[in-house]
This record gives sequence, structure tokens and C-alpha cells, in this order.
Amino acid sequence: MGSSPKSELQTAGARDVPRLDDLAANPTRAADLAPDVAQALMSRCVIALAALNARLLSGQENGRGNPAPEGDRRLNVEQAAARLGVSKDYLYRNAGNLPFTVRIGRSLGFSEAGLEKYMRQRTGR
Repeated sequence: MGSSPKSELQTAGARDVPRLDDLAANPTRAADLAPDVAQALMSRCVIALAALNARLLSGQENGRGNPAPEGDRRLNVEQAAARLGVSKDYLYRNAGNLPFTVRIGRSLGFSEAGLEKYMRQRTGR
């Protein structure tokens, strides 16, 4: 598999390894990075992104900056498909367009409260 992102950055030695916030401020610096350093920085970004994503979806917020409704729970694909009366395949293909989709990493789920609201809006009740 390879070494960890931290050890790859440590072995960069005398090379100029920018901090992630430096790269964000000046993205053109990425063009000058050695491939192993770029890969190590990318790995660290993915880890940080996953942690931040988990934080935003942790129940205090629903990932869109809005407070999660009391008692909201995460439905899996099978549960959401049954509630909506659609196939699991339909949900997988259209998850990116549905406002009640909740992703944690690669895991796909659906907000129960968001799904109920969506159904009420669609039926006019």
C-alpha cells in the first residue's frame, strides 16, 4: 500500500512542503510539488474532510448548516425506498438531487424528517 501521509511528508526532507492553508491561499504552488508530497497532502485533506463532514452531520447539524429536527434519524436505502415507493436503484441514481440525502463519507443515507417534509410538499399536504 505505501507509507502513511505523515511519514511521506517527513521524508520530504529539505523540500519545501507548504501547509494546507498555504496551498488554499495560493493553489498554484501545487504544480511545484513532488508527486509523493502531493499524494501525502491529498491524503491528509481527505482525512480532514471526512472528519469535518462527520462533525457537520453529527446530529447537532444536518450537514447543510440547519439544526437537525428533534428525533430525526438516518434511514438506509432500503428504508427510504420503501417509504417513497421507489426502487433502491432509483435512490442510488438520484441521491444527489434529493434534498433529504445525507452522506457520511461514501455511506448513503436519508434524513427521515427531510424525507417526510419532501413527501408532504410533493402531495400538497
